[in-house]
Amino acid sequence: MAGNEAGWYPDPSGDPSKMRFWNGTQWTDDCTTVQPSQPTAAQPGSYGAQPGGQYGYGQGYYQGSVVQPAMDSNDQTLRMVAFVFCILSTVSLGWAIIPLAWMIPMSVHCWGIYKGTKANTAAFGVCTLIFVNLVAGILLLVSKKDA
Repeated sequence: MAGNEAGWYPDPSGDPSKMRFWNGTQWTDDCTTVQPSQPTAAQPGSYGAQPGGQYGYGQGYYQGSVVQPAMDSNDQTLRMVAFVFCILSTVSLGWAIIPLAWMIPMSVHCWGIYKGTKANTAAFGVCTLIFVNLVAGILLLVSKKDA
């Protein structure tokens, strides 16, 4: 696997029903099960077995209603820094109780974007830019969009 990008790949144990995350240097303990469904117009870029047994890694895939994007290390770094700025803003404005009503849930969603369990959309990036942190919003807008 040397030289391959970080992402979800078929489990090296040979189990066709599982995928394991390759972080770019080694296999991690993160596994997921493959849902054998064909991509549909309602789910662009969804994961599924393609004709001839090929798998669609590059676009990301849907696991139920959870988005698993194919991120490169630069994109993952942008999303992590955006999350850190969200946390810093939330902590620094903690004295003003009212902003916490939207800053905490948006910071949690930003963590989900970093981990790949939430979709990174332009709308969320703009909302983060306006309501949480200017730098975090810009970083989310610069990183790849999942939907």
